[in-house]
This record gives sequence, structure tokens and C-alpha cells, in this order.
Amino acid sequence: MAEVFSESLAYPQMKRRSVGARSFRMKLPPSNSTQFDPGQTIQFDLPSNRPGQYIDFSSLYIKIKLDNDATAALTLDRAAGFSLFKRLTLSTSGAQICDINNWNVLATAMLDTDASSEWKSGYGAAMLGTEGDALRGVEVAAGTSRVFCVPLVLNPLFNTTPHRLLPLCSLSSIQIRLTLDSVASAFQSAGAPGVKYSDVECVAMITELSPDAQRAVDASTGGKYNILANSFANSIAQLPLNATQLTQNLGFSYSSMERIIAIHRPDDTIAAQGAFSLGNRTTSGLQQYAYMINSELYPSRYVIVDAAAAESTAEMLIADHALVDFNKGAGFQNGVVAGSLAGTSVGALSGIDPAVAKSDCYTLKDGLATSAGAAGAASNVGTFVIGTDFENGLSVNRSATIYSGVSTIASNVQWVGTYSNAHKLAQVDFFAQFTVLLSLDMRGSGVYSISV
Repeated sequence: MAEVFSESLAYPQMKRRSVGARSFRMKLPPSNSTQFDPGQTIQFDLPSNRPGQYIDFSSLYIKIKLDNDATAALTLDRAAGFSLFKRLTLSTSGAQICDINNWNVLATAMLDTDASSEWKSGYGAAMLGTEGDALRGVEVAAGTSRVFCVPLVLNPLFNTTPHRLLPLCSLSSIQIRLTLDSVASAFQSAGAPGVKYSDVECVAMITELSPDAQRAVDASTGGKYNILANSFANSIAQLPLNATQLTQNLGFSYSSMERIIAIHRPDDTIAAQGAFSLGNRTTSGLQQYAYMINSELYPSRYVIVDAAAAESTAEMLIADHALVDFNKGAGFQNGVVAGSLAGTSVGALSGIDPAVAKSDCYTLKDGLATSAGAAGAASNVGTFVIGTDFENGLSVNRSATIYSGVSTIASNVQWVGTYSNAHKLAQVDFFAQFTVLLSLDMRGSGVYSISV
């Protein structure tokens, strides 16, 4: 084997200047109105028919102002700005790119599993209104306003693999539709507050190539732009009162399904004005679970759920390719307010019992225990979430060259869960993550198409 130099001695290897391009910031207003009420849909029409221009969805966010016009204060669920939007739909020329129902429920779970308390109390607090260790979002006092900047995550235009800029040369624009959630679901409040939304903008960075650079891209692609990406879809089941078994057909049919996230929420708090509805995830007495695809069990042995939820947490981390990522952030704390820890020793944190937050939490008031603010105070908001991996192991650590989810085309995908006989009626949300192919043929139809 030939000997090689260290990279520190590879002097001929240097960065090279990029092709000619410029970037500029775009502020796009909604195409259907200027002010919105809860339950209405905000629509943005992205630019189209612009050869040489590209949009970066990893730098795109929605700016929105919330006006609380009533006498009662509003407290957002712990996804804060994400909590405002119930549904995200992307479409073009009559074709649907994605349609993610309960997008705010998924975003709440993803913030809990991927964002640290430090991020939530720093950047997240300023941008979204997250509140660090507390299992709630920012409070908007009566008669005041709050501006949120919400990144448009968890959709195929954001989750390109590997990262790709989206060409804006299509002959038909892409529509972004965001459906605002109800007041009872998005907020916790003692009263019935009046909510209005205004000053809504889609803020994005546009990259424009020089004519020579664009001709080179067009020549290398033959005018065909293929983008692989991850998308999500939602399926809902009802867990009957005190049922000990739930077998549910989920209707997921994809050529490469990577994982499924399962969330149980008590039915009586999903639209309760006095409760935190989006992030109150409970076990609902779950004892063991698996998925069945054409009579084959995934994983091959049932996952056991105990009070500590150790096994289900390990499986969730495997599905996120993060079992041994010891730097991974998480927000599974049980509602201790960060400010209350000032002046306490690290040992005081041992009073936080994560099993409390993962237990069945049905009776909600303000979402925090009556002793909220004291170190070690338990919350009555649950944080339990399930993640199950369906990749075959060849794309471990998110391979940049292959994807390897299980094919569920023409298959019957079922949830199989066993429960204790003492739980309330609950709604179970299943979110499938799968690979899609987004294609744009400028030598053909000139509009985007999508394959699953």
C-alpha cells in the first residue's frame, strides 16, 4: 500500500472559486389574503419560469405576526411558532408534492427528539418562542403581539438527500399552503382569546447563476433535474377506552419507507382550550408494539414499553441514526422552568424524574405541576414518542449514496399494539418517513412531477 501525506501537508489541494452567481433575499407575500383567522389557509406561490434561479429551502422561513386581541393570555404549545400550522401542503400544476396533516404535532415531537434545551432557550426562544426546559411555549399577553419566524422543515423540498437547490425554471409555480390550527389546539388559555394573524411573509434566499454557469448546468443535466428527498405522511387511529389491543391498517404505500413515528394523545385534551394539546404525548398504557407488513413483523420481536421507556427510546434513536450520538440534543425534560435552577447545584437536577413525563398524563390544567418553578417539579404533560426503523442497515449514518427503506407498495402495513386495560380514549398519529423522487424535465413537460 502506497504511503500518503497528511491532509495538513496536501498543499496542492485548495478550495476553488465557485461559478459566477449571486444571491439575494426575497420576501414573498401570501397570494390569497393579507390577514388570516385560525382555521384559514395561507398560500404562497413560488416564482416560476426563471431559468438560472434556484431557491434554498434550508434558508426559507415563514414570518407571521400573532395578535392577541382578547383579555386572556395565550400560551403556545412547546413547538411555539410551529404550533400555529396544522397542515402543510405543497403542490404544482394540479399535482401534489406532499400533504402533511398534523404537521405541528410532528414538529413538536421532532423538536423534543432533536433540539436541546439550550437551543430552545436561546436561538429557538428568539425565533420561535420556545421555552427551554419548560414543556410549553412563549406566553403572549392579552392585547399584545408576537412575531414568529418558522423554518419550513419536514417536507421534501427541505429534506433533499443530498442537499439540492430547487430550480425555479419550471413553467408552473409551486404552491405552499399552510392551514392555521384552531385556537383550542394551538394554544393553552384560561379564556377564549381572539386571535388574528397579519404581516405574513415567505422569506427565502434566491441564487442566480451567471448565463455561462447555467448553460453548463443545463448541458450536464440535459435539462432534466432529479431530486431525491424525504417526505412525511400522516395516518390516524383511535384507541378505544380501556382497549387491550389495537391492530390498525395505516395505508402507507411507498417504494422506500425509512421509519414510522407513533404518537398517542388523550382524546379529551386534543382540542381543549385549557390544555396543551399538541405535545401531550402519553403511553396510553402501551405495553408492547410492532408493525406488521404482509404478515412479517417489524422489528422481528415486539418492543417492550416499561415505566422508564428504555427499550422504546433505544429503538427511536436507532430510527434516527443516533443511538451512539452522545452530542444529540433532546427536550424530554418534565417541565422544570429553566430560571428556577439559578443558584442550584447540578445535583438538584436529580429530582427530575423522566418517567413522570413519559407516563400516562390525562388530567391537564395549565400543563405544569402546581409547584411549577421549583427544581424537580413534575409536569402533567407527557413526552412519550415512538420511532421505528425500516431501513436494511446499508444506509447507516445516512449514506449519501444509497437509500434502503422497505418497500410497502401493494402491501398492508399494520400497527400492532398491546395495552393495559386502564386508559382513556386516545388518538394515535402515525407519521411515515419515505423517499420520493422529484423530477423536472425542461425538455419535456417543464413542470415538476413526483414519484414515491
